[in-house]
Amino acid sequence: MLIVRAVERRGQVRFLGQTFPLRQQGDLLWTLLGVPIEADLGLRTAEITLQDTDGQTTQRVVATTAVVAIERPVDYLVVTEEVQSLLTPQAIATEEQLRVKEFAAFDPESRWGKPFIQPAPGPVSTQFGSGRSVNGGPVGGFHSGADIANEQGTPVVAPAPARVAFVEDHPIRGLSVILDHGAGVKSGYHHLEVALVKPDDLVEAETPVGRMGTSGYSTGPHLHWEVTVYGVNVDPFTWTKTAFRP
Repeated sequence: MLIVRAVERRGQVRFLGQTFPLRQQGDLLWTLLGVPIEADLGLRTAEITLQDTDGQTTQRVVATTAVVAIERPVDYLVVTEEVQSLLTPQAIATEEQLRVKEFAAFDPESRWGKPFIQPAPGPVSTQFGSGRSVNGGPVGGFHSGADIANEQGTPVVAPAPARVAFVEDHPIRGLSVILDHGAGVKSGYHHLEVALVKPDDLVEAETPVGRMGTSGYSTGPHLHWEVTVYGVNVDPFTWTKTAFRP
């Protein structure tokens, strides 16, 4: 989270090649910045541009932060031929097209004010950022969310207030609900058995959004839970510990 105290009420931040709007809250400007798990390590700069009410630049400031490594485990998956057959080039391309659409726009105003709640009961079977090895193969890629394991049909609820942005079938993530919490933050609920909401529904924390399943590329009933900041996947469980609000 980046917080700026200034007389200006408008601005933006450029970080890791992308530009993000600053949002006003009282006498502060703020935004959230996600760091991709594959980002290079080391010092990185955030270039802050402040503007007056006419949109004219009044100040430019550079802040520095460090991208550091976090040790993650490796998840060794045993996948049947039937499930593995779902992972075709066409499925991967279709999934990517859906993801581009789902993260093309964001509701401007933040809807949450508290830490998120865990959206389903059960143990975490795969951590965010874990390496993946399929059927004894090489470790490739990183887990983009956190997996919560439980029985088929286990209720899945919204972790915080949001608007339902998408309810769609994905070839890999299966039946999915995407919630827009505002200010660049979205969360995803994947491999569902059934969805209980429709696009543009407004939900509160603990509103049922679906039931746990094993649709798509899945080895058994679980919830694949994702949280993204302007399309960058971040660890969902960090959001259960802090509200990420000024």
